[in-house]
Amino acid sequence: MDWTDWAPRETANLCFIIKEGRVLLIRKKRGLGAGKMNAPGGKLEPGETPLMGAVRETEEEVGVTPLHLEERGLLRFQFTDGYSLLCTVFVARDYTGGEPRQTEEADPQWFELDKVPFSEMWEDDAHWLPEVLSGGTFTASFLFEEERMLEREVFFHGPYRAGRPRRVLVAGCGFVGLAAARLFGKAGWEVTGCTYSLDSARALEGEGFPVHVADIASRQSVEGSLAGACFGVDCILHCASSGRGGADAYRQVYFRGAQVLGGVLAPRHLIFTSSTSTYAQTGGEWVSEESEAEPPRETGQILRETERWVLRQGGSVARLAGIYGPGRSVLLRKYLSGEAVIEGDGTRWINQIHRDDAAAALVRIAELRVPGVFNIADDRPLVQREMYAWMARHFGGALPPVGPVDLGRKRGWTHKRVSNAKLRGLGWEPRFASFFDAVERDPGLVAQASAGAPQGTSSSGE
Repeated sequence: MDWTDWAPRETANLCFIIKEGRVLLIRKKRGLGAGKMNAPGGKLEPGETPLMGAVRETEEEVGVTPLHLEERGLLRFQFTDGYSLLCTVFVARDYTGGEPRQTEEADPQWFELDKVPFSEMWEDDAHWLPEVLSGGTFTASFLFEEERMLEREVFFHGPYRAGRPRRVLVAGCGFVGLAAARLFGKAGWEVTGCTYSLDSARALEGEGFPVHVADIASRQSVEGSLAGACFGVDCILHCASSGRGGADAYRQVYFRGAQVLGGVLAPRHLIFTSSTSTYAQTGGEWVSEESEAEPPRETGQILRETERWVLRQGGSVARLAGIYGPGRSVLLRKYLSGEAVIEGDGTRWINQIHRDDAAAALVRIAELRVPGVFNIADDRPLVQREMYAWMARHFGGALPPVGPVDLGRKRGWTHKRVSNAKLRGLGWEPRFASFFDAVERDPGLVAQASAGAPQGTSSSGE
């Protein structure tokens, strides 16, 4: 079974309540596995985290609320008929709401820990549940033909430790990735980095976290360099760059890279950094995560294909606006060097995000482990003419000349305003509310842009 091109049809959870030397199981009355013994659990609802789903499903199936939940494992199931399931396993150390009671879905029963009826359960349970009941953690993958197990891969991670540092792999420690890795470290995460080249890894030797060299599009490379350190990791942040490549590079780095990282390493949570260029709107309207995202160009279509794959894994997609920060702002550099041109009537909307605010948003998504799409943009989209007029006043220079509209952008020409309301709803807010704030308050941005950053080192704004 090659898990690198696998994606679950559904995501679910199981919640084993263990108290006073006994574990609560249910005899399922309907659905997959009806008649078998299992733990309370079920499919996640849209936007629901595994933890939220475990609480809700337990309440619905046995009428009690589990308390003090511990995430213990991840299960991947593939059935020969095409059905596939990703399941997170929890243990609860207590519950409230009276005694577990029978419902239309389940008949609850308590069992001594050494008398679990494995003969009445799914065949895979005997290979990982004893470890969970004795305090362990695991990651496992199974291939089934109906109710018969054909293949299994089970890996035990050791005992569960409350308060242990969460582990994150940052795949792509570039401009945004390195900033995120540093923030993860400050937040108490155990960080591992990954770069494509040995020179890039050596440049990060003083960062305080290990950095591995791997081609994330290669199963063999990831297995050889990362599987030992990062299999079953809590989170993978995929923010590798295509290196200004075309469609072939996009497909390898983004789509295939996400497949290999997710398939080989089986993370609890996968975050993919995409782009707001996936919104192809040209009418100047506001766009949210619910807006249509159907880019016309092949590169944008590959981003969308990758997004869909990650979302099927229960992961998160971070659509970043044009990234700028210390030493990197194409728009600022072009203005200061005299290369800037106001395109057409200058009314095209430009959406941007400061590198540090983007990194903070990515860490926030990981901390909350929320699935779905999130726009990462600052509070104030700017029209091109307004932005350059402000720079002219601020720096005491002239307004750039007018020129033709550049319709040759790699990800397509768009004209829209990107809303960050959903991300703000998670408690994130940008330190730099707009590009103007950053020019005034981030001395590294202006100083290094004035010195002249290399051509094409960041987006000019989406």
